[in-house]
Amino acid sequence: MINYSFIRLNFKYLFFGFILTFCSSFGQTFFIGMFNPYLREEINLTNIEFGTIYSSATLLSSLVLVWIGKKIDEVSLQKFTLFVSISLACTTLFFGLINSLITLFFGFFLLRLFGQGLMCHISSTSMAKFFNLNRGKALGFSWLGLSLGEGLLPGFIIFLLSTFYWKSIWIGISIFLFFIIVPLLLYLIKTERKSNTIFKEEKIKKIKNWKRIEVIKDSKFYFLLPAILAPPFLITGIFLNQSYIFESKDWNILYLAKGFTFYAIFSVISLGVFGSLIDKFSARRILPFYLMPMILSFLIVIYSDFILSPIFFMILLSISNGASNVLITSTWSEIYGTKYLGSIRALTVSLMVFSTALAPIIFGYLIDIGLSAPSIFKLMLIYVVLSILIFLIKYKSIKPILIT
Repeated sequence: MINYSFIRLNFKYLFFGFILTFCSSFGQTFFIGMFNPYLREEINLTNIEFGTIYSSATLLSSLVLVWIGKKIDEVSLQKFTLFVSISLACTTLFFGLINSLITLFFGFFLLRLFGQGLMCHISSTSMAKFFNLNRGKALGFSWLGLSLGEGLLPGFIIFLLSTFYWKSIWIGISIFLFFIIVPLLLYLIKTERKSNTIFKEEKIKKIKNWKRIEVIKDSKFYFLLPAILAPPFLITGIFLNQSYIFESKDWNILYLAKGFTFYAIFSVISLGVFGSLIDKFSARRILPFYLMPMILSFLIVIYSDFILSPIFFMILLSISNGASNVLITSTWSEIYGTKYLGSIRALTVSLMVFSTALAPIIFGYLIDIGLSAPSIFKLMLIYVVLSILIFLIKYKSIKPILIT
């Protein structure tokens, strides 16, 4: 688990990453989805129209992220953080003024870009660059911010919606970001941390730092992608269609809320456990196993009718998802170095966001043609197993190039 002395000695920088992932909540699907009925009523949209606009805006944000995300390697972290945090604050203010189809599209686009995309991008990239031997712990701690957001914000927003007009809530979020978050983030990195300077990390072997164009030409990158894109792609499809899954399996809908509670708890545990495992064994050694809990969760949906099946399903799903949050950035750092990590992560995060935009379309089609939940999960199981097998083909070559 996460070492307390490590947190104490590096608290400002770890808290910086934590705050960033927490604030990414404002651009995450779980948060935006709570305003779904209010947005559709405001502009008079059907569910299909709403979903299409959301997916289109997400796709566009994934393309722009490739270009903006690489700038974190080219400018100071303070300047990049200031730009993104102020942009998110302006976006939430803009979202509180939405009154047409066009403004809704651009609102979604900006929230997905600056919220879900770039806030997490800054957090993971900075943690990976700041820390070497304790990279897994640092990433695990920073991602606890999103877990906190997922655990606290839904209930808080539901309470606010019962009292305030929905647009007023978004304006309030903007004020919170402008006057609390932006100054706090700048204070936390007032003195930018240099790798190997605070926690007395040991000197590690120098490895080649790959540029993004070199990564794009590297064949092993493409053998890794299917396994790396599995959690964001499949979990987005699952969560967007959670009601259908429960109805198809004839599971008690009361277990849905309980399942999310366990999902949040085990996500936090997974972050700490996998962060420590990565530091002890390396991300490359852990990578072949991180999708195993997801495979077990799919088998539960396909074959199990046990009364607690939905709880175990959500727990196992959360373990793989929590692992992916710390594992993927660590993997890129170990293989390709950290000098151009922002540029590389911008590409991979863009692909992840792209996959989350495709998920509603693909899953919606499978449901519309009449496939049951077990049948859909069989297809998902085949995808995950094949992605692991594809990855294992190149496993021996997935290692850094040492500089002598």
